[in-house]
Amino acid sequence: MASSLAAPPVSPEVAKMLEQITEHRKTTAELAESSGIMGPKYFECLRGYTSIQEPSNSFWKRRYFVVADQTLFLYTNECSRTPNDHWLLKSVIRAPRRADDDVLMPHAVAVDFGGGEHFLFFDSAAIRQSFEEEVVQAMGPKAAAASA
Repeated sequence: MASSLAAPPVSPEVAKMLEQITEHRKTTAELAESSGIMGPKYFECLRGYTSIQEPSNSFWKRRYFVVADQTLFLYTNECSRTPNDHWLLKSVIRAPRRADDDVLMPHAVAVDFGGGEHFLFFDSAAIRQSFEEEVVQAMGPKAAAASA
């Protein structure tokens, strides 16, 4: 008795969404590899754990992050070889602002990558400060105008 375990049919909308997700993950992995963070440069990068809340989601996600080549890479954990997501720090619209009171957590910062504010909180004030400095440096002259 042969059993057929064929996959159920997928609607065109779902197929397109899966294709977009696959393409985004591929682009993110290629960007991470080209930045050199998979090699010796890894030890020169700002990295650690952060919890992030995106504007479209009310849940917090604990992620391992690496900042390299003015890009924030997010991983599931420090053992992950491929980043889940990335954001270009130069795409930040205004300088990061302290958000401890907004989210009621210490070492929190709000960053707007263009689609609304993302809240991140870090394990220490030193890591938050280093992250803020990386963002301001990536923004360049735009940071001074944005914070004015």
